[in-house]
Amino acid sequence: MTIHTLSFYDMRDALSLPGCPVCRLKAEYVEQFIDNLLYEKVNDPGLRDRIRQARGFCHEHAWGLARRGAALGVAIILRDVLEELQRHITTNLLEAASPSPGRLHRSLSKRRAKAAATQLFAVLGPQEPCMICALASEAERGYLGALRERLLGDEGLLALYVNSDGLCLPHFRQAIARVDDPAVFRALVEAQHAIWDRLDQRLSEAIRKSDYRFSHEPSGDEAGSWLRAIAALAGEPRRRGS
Repeated sequence: MTIHTLSFYDMRDALSLPGCPVCRLKAEYVEQFIDNLLYEKVNDPGLRDRIRQARGFCHEHAWGLARRGAALGVAIILRDVLEELQRHITTNLLEAASPSPGRLHRSLSKRRAKAAATQLFAVLGPQEPCMICALASEAERGYLGALRERLLGDEGLLALYVNSDGLCLPHFRQAIARVDDPAVFRALVEAQHAIWDRLDQRLSEAIRKSDYRFSHEPSGDEAGSWLRAIAALAGEPRRRGS
């Protein structure tokens, strides 16, 4: 019996659902991590230190913290970040202060102020990447790896993949960039070509039915294909609940 990784089973299940499976799994991973952070790991010193060093989170993941019941956890975590920033500001102001109001020292103070501004600009910026971005990228690589490694074979994902919405363009590019098996490369590319051809036909049908001569025809698979095309080329929407 073949032993599969958890990522394989996650990918297999996601392929039966609408949209890019990697976008879906990555979004679910982020949601689970944020919930775990806010409701169970708020007082983890290692995580808190990483968050301080990253100066919080990127724009997307910072706003991802806004959810019901998260007020206390967010307050505790982000107070840490603010206090770290305040500490650097205080240190910077002390170092930039001029010891005397004389002309020479005023000139010196200008140079100090410029140097202090440059230093403060650097130290207030992230000292390491957004922790959630880094973990999500790692999970993303795992899901894509599972797809490549388990695409072919008796229990492979190819049949599911061909009948799915396939990968979005960004994830498809990432997938083929790491393929080193010619058979997997050919199967993946041919499957994606068939998936996009199906979407192309649905878009063409939607355009045809927009003509008043055919507008009386009932909607079919082409309904919503314009939204599917956006997701296929740019990736699934990242907003919570989208």
